[in-house]
Amino acid sequence: MQDNIIQIMPAAGWVAVFDEDGEESAQGVVCFALVESAMKREVRAMVADGAQIGFADALPNFVRVQELDAFEEEDDEDEEEEDEEEDEA
Repeated sequence: MQDNIIQIMPAAGWVAVFDEDGEESAQGVVCFALVESAMKREVRAMVADGAQIGFADALPNFVRVQELDAFEEEDDEDEEEEDEEEDEA
């Protein structure tokens, strides 16, 4: 069944998070789309994939959508933990 985009909304400040070899990476979300398929509606994040825009959750290794600030805070915490582990060694 085909997904029909009903509406798109800006997504400034949001990222799609992907798992790449055990490390999380983020890609900026271009927009959120209100999508209708099989008689249900849902909001899905869209990201640039080369010269096209596609649904983030359709790409390999997709984990979640998160606010950029929250993702950066988690990344900072992970770096601090790594630094503490290196100091202990």
